[in-house]
Amino acid sequence: MLSFIQSSNLKNGIDFLLVTEHEQTIQLKNKKWNNYKFGIFLLGENITLTLGCNRKYEEEELGHLKIKTSHLWIKHSSSKIDCSELGYSMNQGPGKGNSEGFGGGGYGTKGEGNDGQGGEIYGEETLLKQIHFGSGGTFGVGGSGGGIIQLIIEQQLLNDGSIQSNGGNGTCGGGGSGGSILIELQCQSQFKQNFGTIKCIGGNGGYKGGDGRIAIYGIELSSKRIFLKCNQSTFSVDFNTNYFFYHKKNHICS
Repeated sequence: MLSFIQSSNLKNGIDFLLVTEHEQTIQLKNKKWNNYKFGIFLLGENITLTLGCNRKYEEEELGHLKIKTSHLWIKHSSSKIDCSELGYSMNQGPGKGNSEGFGGGGYGTKGEGNDGQGGEIYGEETLLKQIHFGSGGTFGVGGSGGGIIQLIIEQQLLNDGSIQSNGGNGTCGGGGSGGSILIELQCQSQFKQNFGTIKCIGGNGGYKGGDGRIAIYGIELSSKRIFLKCNQSTFSVDFNTNYFFYHKKNHICS
C-alpha cells in the first residue's frame, strides 16, 4: 500500500495520511469524520494524532475523534492516537466526583472517594446505543475525563504504539474517568491484525477516577486465543491490550 500511494498522484493529508518525521503532533477535525481512503501511516517516533480542541476554562470543547480509513499503522511504541483529558472537566459530567468525598469521576467503573463517594457508573457497554465522554474529578483541581475515539478500519490495523483516552490526574482532587474507544474492523481482507495497547484508564489524584469503556467489533474471543472471523474463514490476531468489553458482530465483515 505504501509503495502504491507514494508512486501515485494521491495527496498526503487528503487521500491518505503519512507521517515519517519524529516528534510530531497532528490535530484532526473534531466531531467530524476524518476520511483517509488509502490509509493512515504513523511511521516516525513520538507522533501524537489527536484533536484541535478549545480547552479554555468555561469554554471547553469536548473531544470526539472520528476516523474512517482502509489501513491504520502505528509503527513505534512511542507513537499514539490520544484523546486523553478531552472529556468533561472537573466537577462536570454524568459521573462527576462527589465534592464531599473528594471523589474521582466515574464512567465504566465507579470512581474512588472518601466513604465510597466517588462518581457513579453510567452509559452502556456496547457503545452503540450511547457513547459518552469521561467525567471530571472533584475538589481542589480535579482531573478531566477522557474523550471519545471512534475508528472504522476497512482492512488492516497494525498498532505497535497505543490508542488511548485516559482520564487526567487531579491536584489535591479526584482523577477524571477514562473515556470511550469504539473500533469497528470491517475486515475486507485477510491481513493479520495487531491491536497493540488500547486503554482508557482513570486518572490519579486524591482518589482515582473510574475506567472508561472499550468496544471492538469484528472479532470473536475464546478463552485461549483471539480470532478475527470474516467470510466464514478464521485468521489469527496478535493481541496485547488492557480492555473492558469486546463484542462479536459478524455482520460487519463482508
